[in-house]
Amino acid sequence: MTTLEDKIFTLKQKNLMKKMKEIHFLNNLILDSEKIIPYPLSCDIINRTFTPYRNIELSKENFSLSIKNEILNFFAPEENDIAYVYFYGGINDSAEIPIELFPLFIIKIKNISNWLELINKPNFYCLKFFSHKIDKVIDISLLDNEKDVLSISIGVNA
Repeated sequence: MTTLEDKIFTLKQKNLMKKMKEIHFLNNLILDSEKIIPYPLSCDIINRTFTPYRNIELSKENFSLSIKNEILNFFAPEENDIAYVYFYGGINDSAEIPIELFPLFIIKIKNISNWLELINKPNFYCLKFFSHKIDKVIDISLLDNEKDVLSISIGVNA
C-alpha cells in the first residue's frame, strides 16, 4: 500500500477500535490486553502460513471445557506467559469490515479463557491464538454458511 492508503487504513482501524470499545465485553478484553498491535504488523502475523496438524469440526454447544483445556495446554510449555490473539467479529457490521482492520492483541496466557467466551457472543466469526514465538496457532472459526458449527485448526510454522 502507499503511504496515503496506509494512513487511511490506520484511521479506519482507530474507528473500528472505538466501536469495539463501545461494547462492554470487548472493551473489558481490550483493557486486559498487554498491548495492541495495529496494522500493518498485525497483518504480517495474521497472514503467516502454518501447517495444520489437527482439525476439528464441532457445534458451538459442544465446545467444552476439555477443548478449552487442550488449547491452554498447547501454549503451556511456553517460556513466556503471553500470547497473541486476533478476533474478527463482535460488532454489528463486522462482516462488512475488511479482516485486516481488526488488530492483534498481546494477552497473558491465563486470559485465553476470557477470549474464548467470544465464541458465544453475537457476530462471532474468527478467533486466532498465536504462541509467544508465533510458531504455533489455533484458529477457531465459524464454518461458512453455518451459524453454530466451529472449525478448530491447530498448526505449527510451515
